[in-house]
Amino acid sequence: MARDDAASALARPEVEVRRLGQDDWKVSRDVRLTALAEAPYAFMSTLAREQRFAEELWRGRLSAPRAATFLAWVAGEPAGTATGKIDDPDDEFTVEGSWQLVGMWVDPRARGTGVAALLVETVAGHARDQGATAVTLWVTEVNTRARAFYQRLGFTPTGARQPVREDEPGLWEEQMIRRFG
Repeated sequence: MARDDAASALARPEVEVRRLGQDDWKVSRDVRLTALAEAPYAFMSTLAREQRFAEELWRGRLSAPRAATFLAWVAGEPAGTATGKIDDPDDEFTVEGSWQLVGMWVDPRARGTGVAALLVETVAGHARDQGATAVTLWVTEVNTRARAFYQRLGFTPTGARQPVREDEPGLWEEQMIRRFG
């Protein structure tokens, strides 16, 4: 199971997950651009859009007071990333008291090793420590592997759906939630 994979990944010394700060902007940018190139269907943004971002924007993402970005390292190399942020209270799909898991991506070479579960558990733990009662996320409907993965970690669909991007009207995502006990 995925939670067992997270525990197993955590036990291996070559896997490290740490929170990124402003000075980590270059590695954060590189991983994000790689993610957008490798899995464009999984993100609301595009590679072309984010390639134009200035250093200040990348630094700002990592210093936002209501968010935390984590990077997984395997044998000293970046292997995945995930960000947790307080849900936008003005968003029609916001669940009160929740944080949202965004920007989740794992390098294809590290998939199936527990890195993804470890990232999700790290974000969930951080959100809980900040007083969140739940974590929500959006997953594209075409990404059946990701949906099944999140379900194994205790996420359930909320019934909310939205288009991923206006430039791809046929690509939809659904919201999922995991409440804390």
